[in-house]
Amino acid sequence: MKKTSGKKVSFDCIYVKQGKKFELVLFSCEAKKLRRLVEINRRDSNEDKGYQRFLSGSRVSALKRYVENNNPLPSAILITFDNWELNSTKTKITVPDKKNIGWVIDGQHRLEGANESAVNISLPVIAFLGLNQEEQIKQFVVINKEAKGVPTSLYLDLLPHLPNKKPGDLAKERSADLANELKRDENSPFYGRIVVTTFPKKGEISLTNFVRLVTPLILPGKGFLSTYTEKEQRLIIANYYQAIMNVFPSYFKTYDTVFFQTIGFGAMIHTLPIFFSICLTNYKGFTTEDASKVFNKIKDFDFTAWTKKGTGTAAELEASEDLKTELINAFENTKNEGGVLKLV
Repeated sequence: MKKTSGKKVSFDCIYVKQGKKFELVLFSCEAKKLRRLVEINRRDSNEDKGYQRFLSGSRVSALKRYVENNNPLPSAILITFDNWELNSTKTKITVPDKKNIGWVIDGQHRLEGANESAVNISLPVIAFLGLNQEEQIKQFVVINKEAKGVPTSLYLDLLPHLPNKKPGDLAKERSADLANELKRDENSPFYGRIVVTTFPKKGEISLTNFVRLVTPLILPGKGFLSTYTEKEQRLIIANYYQAIMNVFPSYFKTYDTVFFQTIGFGAMIHTLPIFFSICLTNYKGFTTEDASKVFNKIKDFDFTAWTKKGTGTAAELEASEDLKTELINAFENTKNEGGVLKLV
């Protein structure tokens, strides 16, 4: 127990002890009050040891509307308190009545959505008492990794502190996050086209296939996209596909376009490194407009031939080589002057 000073706020609670060292309390708190008391982002003064998380604006907005439509949020918000007092019967907890006296381990989107809503809903809360930073990180990673639907990107910054993580595992996790962001973005060419739990239908690609192909591009120290942020990686892939939709609209007249078939997606991703280099060299950026200029140089390319190459990695590579050759021939006299990464 840590003594508090100054203005305080108290909550009736239920005390729970788990194992030899974990103390928790369960209580109810209005969303707007709780949001004022706890942090969603936390960064230690030593950035190598710190940790942080990021909110998805679309998820917050969706939860805001959900609460305003008088729907419940029955799942508890999991937090930690840094300073607190328990009464002698451990039925009341008292904490400083000021900002950032705790941190949200799980439920940050629910809390922020409820906080932004016009309805000041009361939320169930479970609070760890006095977790040190190492335990906070451990609880944060375990809970967010195991919870269904929580993006692994929320704890990518913590992975250097965790054992048994290989570069390939990290790249696969990042690839899965990229896929999830792209499929949820209504402005993305991949919106609704990447499937996770079902077999892909015409015009869809599986998450497994996306991860298989994108992972080598972002593999730390090896992939050409590994030096870019997750947002930049996502924009590069989205701009690439948006450009081909712009320049070759006839291939998108039907939902079952070759570019979202296994061979077409594979060929496009295998071609992306050289395409990216050509675009950056010639147009000093990789906006959709820049990438469209590259595709316009080969606007007579016949992508329908890809559908006759069969399936499998060998067919993907063969199709990719055809496209690479066309691109190289179109820009064979170009000098490599480089450029800066302009994405929007």
